[in-house]
Amino acid sequence: MVPKLDVPSLLGHLNLFAQLDEKNLARLAERSQQIRVPRHAFVFHRGDPASGLYVVAVGRVKLSIPAANGQEKVIEFFGSGQAFGEAMMFIEQPYMVQAQALEDCLLLWVSKQDVLAVIDRQPAFARSLLTGMAARLHTLMQDIEMVSLHSASQRLIRYLLNLPCESGLLTLPVNKNVVASKLGLTPETLSRLLHQFSDAGIISVRGRKVTLHNRDALQAREASPMTH
Repeated sequence: MVPKLDVPSLLGHLNLFAQLDEKNLARLAERSQQIRVPRHAFVFHRGDPASGLYVVAVGRVKLSIPAANGQEKVIEFFGSGQAFGEAMMFIEQPYMVQAQALEDCLLLWVSKQDVLAVIDRQPAFARSLLTGMAARLHTLMQDIEMVSLHSASQRLIRYLLNLPCESGLLTLPVNKNVVASKLGLTPETLSRLLHQFSDAGIISVRGRKVTLHNRDALQAREASPMTH
């Protein structure tokens, strides 16, 4: 039997909702909708109306821009405890991206009307929303800079070095094809670079697990003008 989701606790642990008082948090939790999305199914498509925000309770979701040739550009992915979709609902424009479940997901959906009602009752909540959207914009600008001004090798190195590391072990949060799309690489280029780093004894790769044997050597490659 699946345990009952403690929605107020989940929302209360998010930075986005951390400043809400108990009454507003409980009201928002009560009015939220739980949505189960199977793996590979879409949460929404590009062009769908943006009428609320989503919180990932269980699973992982990717945001991407679809292309006419069937390819896509991955923008970001979100895991348990993260929220997405809050920016577009304020400008009354349809989504410019699509959201797809990378795993079986349980999401919470909070309507725009309920968000605005909380802002009216507790205006400080608007600051949390602005902070979250500003942080998202900052991350997007960093991604644009990385793809536009850095080589394929530098992009991958920086990505690996920014992953959480425990005793030299890194875990890719999603499969390699999704990582490649986010970094603006082809899957073949990503595979080639990983093999290069492995052959040099800097890392070893097994599935989504990456063992970092020599961080200094990896950082040196990122700084090298010969990196390509």
